[in-house]
Amino acid sequence: MSALLDGPVPRLARTATVLFLFTAIGVFHVWSRTRVVAVGYALGELQRDHVTLTTEHDRLRIEVETLRSPAVLERVARTRLGMAPPAPGAVSAAGPRIAEAGEGGQGVDGAKHPPGPAEPSRSGERRSSAPLLLARRAPPAGR
Repeated sequence: MSALLDGPVPRLARTATVLFLFTAIGVFHVWSRTRVVAVGYALGELQRDHVTLTTEHDRLRIEVETLRSPAVLERVARTRLGMAPPAPGAVSAAGPRIAEAGEGGQGVDGAKHPPGPAEPSRSGERRSSAPLLLARRAPPAGR
């Protein structure tokens, strides 16, 4: 029986099987390395796209914040939309009138209010609310 296993055909079959296994392993190794290289190129391209898109996102975020600034909004409202503050006397306040007519800067409740974000400043320049807060906290004269 050992003579049948040691013959020229079984030896050739064993050699062919070993050769086939080495060839299959070699082909698999070459295929896997080419896949790794191809995926590496794809990853590099995606990383470049990510950097490009992140840069564009940052630029657009800065542009949006710039366009949201009050000065730019006012300029766009005046130039492109043709908006302007209402003429004096064109707006009527609804509600009881406590203050007499002619007292500038007083609201319908008789208290002085600084202009809000939609109202233009009466002096034509922006005022800080810090001096108003300090003026309200000062003790009344005579105490």
